[in-house]
Amino acid sequence: MKARAEKLYNWATLKATSSRSPLWIGLLFLLEITLFIPLDAVLMFFCLQNPRKTFLYVLIAAAASTLSAVAGYLLGHFLWDIIGPYIVPHFIAAATFDRFSHHFQIYENWAVFFGAAIPFPLKALSLAAGVFHLGLVPFITYFLIARLLRFSLIGASMLLWGERVKLFLDKHFHRVMLLIGAKMAMVFAFFWFIAR
Repeated sequence: MKARAEKLYNWATLKATSSRSPLWIGLLFLLEITLFIPLDAVLMFFCLQNPRKTFLYVLIAAAASTLSAVAGYLLGHFLWDIIGPYIVPHFIAAATFDRFSHHFQIYENWAVFFGAAIPFPLKALSLAAGVFHLGLVPFITYFLIARLLRFSLIGASMLLWGERVKLFLDKHFHRVMLLIGAKMAMVFAFFWFIAR
């Protein structure tokens, strides 16, 4: 595990310090709808490796993440009638889905804002916004503002405490990867549990 983590760390460092690093971060956040890795950690890593480009990374990540969310919104909006009957009985209980739908329709744009501001899964948030036919322009606006705030806080934190964080990561990267894996497993277990 440690050797694999070191290879991953070296590969990521190479990408983060290359002249194409803005392209890499844009691509990763554009693919956020399909990825199952915590991209906040990716943004932190890129900011640590290249502090001069921190706010460029923040802007690119927010824009690309918003485009990814729009893709999820459009899938939910136009394809729910086709895929919905397979998702609700098999992946989430009908009662849970109805409760979620009720809350989402009451709070609408604030649900989008807070969902985008915290580490809530982009897939669930954007698909739900499309399924419940929230306005596309308000969805984009609230989502983008929340992502800009969240990613700016990450970028600013890395500028303030980056050296300490970098020293820690250099020593304990494999342990951090184990913790991230455990967190993802807990999130999947939680959603599986509430879907029953």
